Amino acid sequence: MDATEIKNNKVSFNVVPITDNDKETLKNFLRQYFFRDEPLSASLNLIEEEESVIQFENFCIDLLQFGVSFMAVSAETGDIIGAVLNSTVCRGDKIKHYSDKNNDKSLKYNEIMIILEKAERDIDFFGQYPNIERLMKLEIITVNEAYRGQGICKALVKKSKELALKLGYQMISVECSSKFTKMAVERFGFQCIYSISYSDYVNKQGEVVFKTQPPHKYFKVHALLL
Repeated sequence: MDATEIKNNKVSFNVVPITDNDKETLKNFLRQYFFRDEPLSASLNLIEEEESVIQFENFCIDLLQFGVSFMAVSAETGDIIGAVLNSTVCRGDKIKHYSDKNNDKSLKYNEIMIILEKAERDIDFFGQYPNIERLMKLEIITVNEAYRGQGICKALVKKSKELALKLGYQMISVECSSKFTKMAVERFGFQCIYSISYSDYVNKQGEVVFKTQPPHKYFKVHALLL
């Protein structure tokens, strides 16, 4: 079944937890879809810098240690067709830094980590929300392009929200580098709490870092109180 046939037919899928046994399959999925299509990665042509791909791949796989990530699996083929990679953070946890400004082999990865870390510093979740003690972060949401528009992103966000409620988390946040992700989470009542225009985000030389393609004009963070 090609992409056109998929879009014209309702796809049956299941949303299941991602386990350590799924790591290699997930890596292949990320290389095939996420690193190529995600607006920040695409604008930098990250897929062409192997060291950056490896670094970003490791970042994504490290998120599995939290045990709160999910994948959408085709009921027909058993293939991964979407994934949401989540982390959890509690008040008092030390902020992790992923960028390495001295590593000239993964410059493109570093550029992405720098904007993510800037957003986290600027937001200061636990300072801005003094009553929040535990937060689930939806850090990576990706869907096979051929299956978009089938409700997969919605199902992944819904499953994450259900787990966050079950575990007693008080807030969910989502990093939206894509306009489509923003639109998807807004349907759940997520509110924008942070926004950077890509055209205004420049390096020390005054150069725009992420020349993203339309309709992706902003990096935003949305949040939902539970």
